[in-house]
Amino acid sequence: MSSTFVPHLPDLRPELGEATAEEVDAAPELIWVGDGGWVACDPALPRSDPRRVIAYLECKDHQVYVLPVRSRSVARSYETLREALEALRAPAPV
Repeated sequence: MSSTFVPHLPDLRPELGEATAEEVDAAPELIWVGDGGWVACDPALPRSDPRRVIAYLECKDHQVYVLPVRSRSVARSYETLREALEALRAPAPV
């Protein structure tokens, strides 16, 4: 996963802390789309596969808003990017 410096966003690496190899493998790939918006993608699927998109994330007002696109789930807000990413990795409720 490549990282791109985005000057108007805080460096999120300290918030994410140390990660194990399993956590890195399970983590969604984040693609910056501008103005605090990110698309979370499943790195296990090919880039050409539309099922690769997991959710849209928006960082604003000191919150991280997550809108899942694989399910009919409602948008949720989280206080940190770590919380948002953990929620995306959690199994979907039945």
